[in-house]
Amino acid sequence: MDRVENIERYLRAHLAVERAGGGPVNRMSHRAFVTISRQSGTGAHALADSIISTFAARDDSDIFGGWRVYDKSICDIVARDPTFSRSLDALLEEEYRAKSSDMFHQLVHASVDQSAVMDRVLLVVRAIAGMGKAIIIGRGGSQVTKDLPYGISMRLVAAQSHRIAAAMERFGITEREARADIKRRDSGRQRMIMDKFGVDAADPGEYDVTWNTGEVTHDEIGHATAGLVRSRAATA
Repeated sequence: MDRVENIERYLRAHLAVERAGGGPVNRMSHRAFVTISRQSGTGAHALADSIISTFAARDDSDIFGGWRVYDKSICDIVARDPTFSRSLDALLEEEYRAKSSDMFHQLVHASVDQSAVMDRVLLVVRAIAGMGKAIIIGRGGSQVTKDLPYGISMRLVAAQSHRIAAAMERFGITEREARADIKRRDSGRQRMIMDKFGVDAADPGEYDVTWNTGEVTHDEIGHATAGLVRSRAATA
């Protein structure tokens, strides 16, 4: 049985318990996981791939083998439910609108309330974290898994000039366009975290560790993360 099937089983169990008025579904394992919150343009996906490579080079496969990266694939899992499939375009880019804008968007496009879609996304994130050996990029991962043990939450930041240059290179856009794109993406992510959890996504106190990816290399972060994962595994 693959991970997607396990996640779907978790969702079905959660909904059954919810309808019966019961408590939360228990997590599925005691393995470590990593969540990455980030400013736009800080290279989260490249870093996640680097961390996976660092883990793969370690001898202890019980701790470091079988890790996976989850980002937009989380939304793909939600899209298996036809109720939500038409409402995921914005969430794929984490474009979380203000409530007034979302109401207008629903009237024009007849889509499902983005808050309901996001609730399902967050539920999938918890299921993935519960299985462990996952690096979860964005999607409220750091907040929705706060009560789960063995998690390592990190926040990625960098100077604006670094982030603008990264966006220009990645998307082939002008400096002005990159500046606007970064502002839009960061605003949407911050809005979602504040709306769903009532906290400031930029507050470093919300995370275990904050990395400046303009100054610290992916290799350095990967090795430090491996040390944290080993430490978490020792407490399991």
